Amino acid sequence: MQELIDSASLGWDPQGLARVVAFAASHDTAQLVIRHKAGVLAAADFVHQPLDVFAVQKGLVAILVGMAQEKGYLEVWDHINHHLHPEWTCLSPWDEAKLSIETLLTMTTGMDDELRLQGEINKDWRYNNIAYGYLKLLLEQATGMPLAAITEAWLLQPLGMVKTRWQAREQLLPDGTPITALHTTAADLANLGLMILQRGEFNGSTVFGEAFFLDEMLKPGSAANPAWGWLWWNNNQTHFRLPATAKRPDRLYAGAPVPTAPADLFVARGLGENFLAIVPSLALVVARTASPAARSEPLAFEQEFWRLLMAARVVDKLA
Repeated sequence: MQELIDSASLGWDPQGLARVVAFAASHDTAQLVIRHKAGVLAAADFVHQPLDVFAVQKGLVAILVGMAQEKGYLEVWDHINHHLHPEWTCLSPWDEAKLSIETLLTMTTGMDDELRLQGEINKDWRYNNIAYGYLKLLLEQATGMPLAAITEAWLLQPLGMVKTRWQAREQLLPDGTPITALHTTAADLANLGLMILQRGEFNGSTVFGEAFFLDEMLKPGSAANPAWGWLWWNNNQTHFRLPATAKRPDRLYAGAPVPTAPADLFVARGLGENFLAIVPSLALVVARTASPAARSEPLAFEQEFWRLLMAARVVDKLA
């Protein structure tokens, strides 16, 4: 269990935070860390091992892309075919040439899961995990290092993320490369979130020197889904889309994704409502891993979680 700081001195009601933890415990939470930049406000470990956090990994990969740019291996605006062999998709050569690293970050590939044309490239938003998988291959090609080695050297060691690792899934990309899962803990994710909150700084050292990348990362990636930037969700837009499934057709939703949360919230989200959330205005990082059995509808847990957490914010009530 992590050592807690005096939450009341920072404007948080300890009993209110306890209600947040109790809610999380009753809704398939495996691990939870609520962290102010000054220290941990609340934490709970119901599962004592790293877990697959699904698409939360995208938030980490976005940072790796920014670090690769900082180190001169690539630029976000590079065409994909500058790093991967042509014909990695089923598109025509002319359409494939339109794909950039930014296209993969914004999920505006205009492709289906077989990497065939489905929509307008660099305009239409579609959550495409297959296309995203090639972003990790691109990092390996650009740096000449395996993804695990990149992650270890650039993030895990500097941030003390000792329980985080990549692990192959059974699923394969079209070229036969295994799709990789990120296994981690809420405590490790909170360290990543703290570094981002502090704009690249961690424990007095600069881990990521191009803080402007973080600003670009959170801007709307497309008009079709402005709540999605570069693999991160933001909470300050008037409409958004969710990943479409057989049970949930593609549609436009009005309002912010989580209206119970602050507008400056930004989040890396995964299946089962795993998430890493950052709120700069509150100097706050929240990391939540879900029980492997958790299969709640997207945003259902977050809506009530943030309502309870904001109710525990005493300073706001006194203002």
